[in-house]
Amino acid sequence: MKKALFGIVTVALGVTLFTAAAGAACYRFSLAGSEVGVCVKGDSFADRKKATEICKKGEGKDCGNITSYSSSCHSNSGRCYDENGKKSRSLSGY
Repeated sequence: MKKALFGIVTVALGVTLFTAAAGAACYRFSLAGSEVGVCVKGDSFADRKKATEICKKGEGKDCGNITSYSSSCHSNSGRCYDENGKKSRSLSGY
């Protein structure tokens, strides 16, 4: 019984971790008191690096480290970038 329960918990945890790793994210960078968001379809180290490069190109300067992430980006100043570098006021579904 304990082995079966352990197996079920292990499989559930594995599926949860795989789903989270295969997802996407909008990463936030803090620049001079305001935030810039970059949304990419992935959550790997390479995807985070890609988001950092998109931010740097869009803002024309180093954006620093990622400060947070979520599944969407909303900015009154239009400082949300998609994975192609297109600037937008709002991105969701990531």
